[in-house]
Amino acid sequence: MKLLQSIAQRRTSNDRGQDELREQRLERIKDAVEQFTFGLGLVMAGQPPDFSGVVAADLCERVHSALAPFRDSGELMRPDFGAYAELRVDGDLLDIEHNVKAVLEFEDRSMRETRDGRLLPVPRRRVRITMSLRLEPCVVEDCTVALGP
Repeated sequence: MKLLQSIAQRRTSNDRGQDELREQRLERIKDAVEQFTFGLGLVMAGQPPDFSGVVAADLCERVHSALAPFRDSGELMRPDFGAYAELRVDGDLLDIEHNVKAVLEFEDRSMRETRDGRLLPVPRRRVRITMSLRLEPCVVEDCTVALGP
């Protein structure tokens, strides 16, 4: 009987340790997603982003290249991603050998700023950013952005 109790206690202790590790990694994922999304807003507003090591260098280059034609037009965005977003994380938070997938969805209420400073409303739309994240260290390695009504 004591042997079974001992095994159960070890398993419970191990489970608690894994639960704590999952929570820590989930918190780092949330921080990375928030910093990445904020950085996207800065780029759209014509300001340099501060990705602070949470975004892979090649992804930074692709984001800048994809937004270059818009920035070169002289127009900017006044990002307003709303007060709330939904974040879903899929994958094994204990397996550092494989990336996890994070899907962030929010309603975009941004305004477009013309060269002469006029603000033009942009139709509200649902934005879905799907990201692939490495767990250790937590880095956004890839993303796709989908716009919907």
